[in-house]
Amino acid sequence: MTYDVLAGVKVVEVAMYAFAPSAGAVLADWGADVVKVVPPHTADPMNGNPVAALPDKDVGVKFMWEILNRGKRCIGLDVSTEDGGALLRDLVREADVFITNLLPGARQRFGLDVADLQAVNPRLVYARATGHGDRGPERDRGGYDITDFWSRAGVGHAASQVSDEFVPLASPAFGDLASGGFLAGAIAAALFRRERTGEGAVVDVSLLSSAMWVMSPNAVAARLYGVDAIPRFRHADAPNPLVNAYRTADGRYLYLSGVMTQGAFTALCSAIGREDLAADPRFADAEGVLANARACITELDAVFAARPLTFWTEALADLPIPWTVVRSAGEAGSDPQVLANDYLVSVEGPAGAYPLVPSPAQFDGIRPHLSRAPEHGEHGDAIAGELGRDWEEVVRLKVEGDLL
Repeated sequence: MTYDVLAGVKVVEVAMYAFAPSAGAVLADWGADVVKVVPPHTADPMNGNPVAALPDKDVGVKFMWEILNRGKRCIGLDVSTEDGGALLRDLVREADVFITNLLPGARQRFGLDVADLQAVNPRLVYARATGHGDRGPERDRGGYDITDFWSRAGVGHAASQVSDEFVPLASPAFGDLASGGFLAGAIAAALFRRERTGEGAVVDVSLLSSAMWVMSPNAVAARLYGVDAIPRFRHADAPNPLVNAYRTADGRYLYLSGVMTQGAFTALCSAIGREDLAADPRFADAEGVLANARACITELDAVFAARPLTFWTEALADLPIPWTVVRSAGEAGSDPQVLANDYLVSVEGPAGAYPLVPSPAQFDGIRPHLSRAPEHGEHGDAIAGELGRDWEEVVRLKVEGDLL
């Protein structure tokens, strides 16, 4: 059984890189029929493994392409030609959603702007994925997640407050994937309104808007208090010892995230075998712990540094304070909680099985089922046939370079 919440919804995606395609991937996860339109003879920049510093070996999976395009069909189409443009308009005529990250000039040049396509299909939900919005002095310029999501809205600045240099992205497509999820949700909302009113919509999400949203506490506090950002603290300066990372004897880290109450502090002292700390006059109540936070952190540092991670995971198993092991991405993939909730699943491809992460939402307790991403232009013949082109016409379009 697979997700069917968007069964019957047809999506046309004219986009490359990561942001817009990730929105299409989410819609495909939810059951939509997503047709990705690519240039016939030019591969998408993600159709490979364009990630630096990975081991130099062939793993048999173009993992970025798979992450961003799983579950889609793909047609190679030259939208700049008369015949290619006609095929695209036929696709749009039958579609519910059009997704693009083309810049305004390209949309106008190819006849793919809002007015062009809503003239073909007035009920169309037209979704624009941009770097920094479709208005303003920079609307004609592109942007990436490192520029508009991470750097421009203060995300990287906040991360760098406790570092000696500017902190780079935590992961490739970090802002792209978050923004794609926002765009997919907005598209679903527009489809819901269309069911109620019959009206199409223009949906805009930008990397900058997404970053402003996730940085809302900082953005609002900065304006109210006249500061650059909400201060971040180095380990020893944390104002609450129950919200901090502690290093174990084998160089691993545990992260505590507890509201400071005397009961919570006493429970921690009991779990780590240091009941005497709860009786220490400096830490006799919650106010005292906070007032003497640096001294308390020093005590806890020494305790956690004396034992390895395996000891502490057992000792803290029943601690009522939320806590976790600071894990690598590789370790996260083996986390029993990740596996129990199907946050990492196996997908079958030509070279065998490989892992993918489903989009976050789950419906009706159904296990996510993902299918592989298409090859470049893999479904062109079939899609052209669905649009009424006979085989002779398909061959002509291929010979002329309009169709892959």
